[in-house]
Amino acid sequence: MFSNINYEITMVTKLKRILLRKVFTQSGLESNVNTINLNHMHVSYKHKENIFIVNLASDSIHKLEKGNKNHKSDNREQIAVDIDRNLFVKYVLENISHEPLPNPKPKKIVIDFSSPNIAKPFHVGHLRSTIIGNFIANINKYYHNDVVKLNYLGDWGTQFGLLQYGLQQKKIAVHDLCNNPIQNLYEVYVHANKLASIDDNVQKQAKKYFSDIEQGRSDLENWRKIREITVQELEKIYHRLGITFDDYHWESDYNGVAIKTLMETLENQNIITTDDLGKKVAEFNNRAITVLKSDNSTLYLSRDIAALLDRYQKYSFDRMLYVVDNAQTDHFAAVFHIVGKLNKECTEGCEHVKFGRIKGMSTRSGNVVFLNNILDEAKQKMFEKQQESKNTRTSAINEETCDILGTTAVILNDLKQRRQKDYVFDWDRALQSEGDSGIKLQYLHCRLWSLENNTGVTIPTFCEPDCLTEEIIGEVVAELARFEEILNQSLKVKEACIIVNYLFRLARHVNRMFNDLKVKNVDKDLGSQRLLVFHSARIVIKTGLEILGVKPLYEM
Repeated sequence: MFSNINYEITMVTKLKRILLRKVFTQSGLESNVNTINLNHMHVSYKHKENIFIVNLASDSIHKLEKGNKNHKSDNREQIAVDIDRNLFVKYVLENISHEPLPNPKPKKIVIDFSSPNIAKPFHVGHLRSTIIGNFIANINKYYHNDVVKLNYLGDWGTQFGLLQYGLQQKKIAVHDLCNNPIQNLYEVYVHANKLASIDDNVQKQAKKYFSDIEQGRSDLENWRKIREITVQELEKIYHRLGITFDDYHWESDYNGVAIKTLMETLENQNIITTDDLGKKVAEFNNRAITVLKSDNSTLYLSRDIAALLDRYQKYSFDRMLYVVDNAQTDHFAAVFHIVGKLNKECTEGCEHVKFGRIKGMSTRSGNVVFLNNILDEAKQKMFEKQQESKNTRTSAINEETCDILGTTAVILNDLKQRRQKDYVFDWDRALQSEGDSGIKLQYLHCRLWSLENNTGVTIPTFCEPDCLTEEIIGEVVAELARFEEILNQSLKVKEACIIVNYLFRLARHVNRMFNDLKVKNVDKDLGSQRLLVFHSARIVIKTGLEILGVKPLYEM
């Protein structure tokens, strides 16, 4: 019946299909359903009228018959249909599983995110890329797209030459770096960088070292060990954030030797030319941009050009997403422009997913901010808050729970912001246990779980809407029915804040329901039906948190 609805736009769940079938049947429009390419569905609740109103929008809605008594819109692209309250409540609560149908045309989506540099601590500047990229991966996986999470680590360039110089200067062997190796390597790099700022010879030696390893004239043993140490340390951070990657790629994969043939092809096709200084340059936005240095050493640009073409060959992707901050807009525009001249099909699915920067994020000591410090700080603050709270279960005051709460606060405080906006980080707001916060959502999920397991009431397999007459239940059900539309919007524009703000709104309704409705000490059937509503809300909150990259807690 619904086989011709545009799946790529709607990605409708079983729940939405059931609702749509009822809408069209009730409206006398069932025979026209195959002509609809639905791109919007919104649900509202009218308690006094005892109805839900389903608003549909479609590019082809004007093809529907107009004489129906329930058709309330003169807009050629919208239709509003009344649904009986009890019918709607029953359908929503009996079909609350928000697992989408199998995707008949899954997209291959490669997402390049996080991408820190080796031998440097995971700086807070990489936080947004990591959190946003993971969310985009999760929501695409939810809709059964074929997702590759790719971490492209910076392990090449003149900065590695500076690091090598610093190690030699301080007479430090890499195998001697045992305790806190990344911090020690970073201090070596900072030391070398300071020397280079006052001594041009240091910078020259660093450039020469990099040129030698780029062209295969120098031993790479130190580089291999440093890279191995860095990955081991990064994995600890990603584990705390609950993030895994499908592939690790390296800038060094696209060194001067590896991409020599590609550069020659670009030159033969006049995509790049040699300037008066011997550099290989390309024209972009009416200016010459350097692709290769005069000594044929590679740059970020040349390596990213090679990486994009390599990924297209390896993955045959439909979409290639780069989750990188706003500052790199020109860089990726140049990459796509140059690659497009060689292979236009490759760049058709490419997108730079931009985001703003975090301001004011520092530890209590006010030192330079590394992500491990931030997560440790968040964990410690949550431990203190848990000890102070009268509602905290003693068994919940443990390191793992406090760590999850801390990362929840950091992640959701970030994702509730509009992606491309800069924002100022505030510890008190991020860790607040009242109002709209990640901690509040975790607390609500725990409270709902406790209600399910400690009331002595069984969750029913069917809904009796005559037991659920309260206005607050209608409002909660309307919110639950909106969830799929929220996910669709969030997927299309890659904005996690749409889901976060929805969960905050749902939480406010559910907290009102806690205040207004009892599950214990009431008629058993009544308590069971009310518990079904609470359970349905928990399932949606749990699903939303997991898509956002947060591990739901069951006790705190």
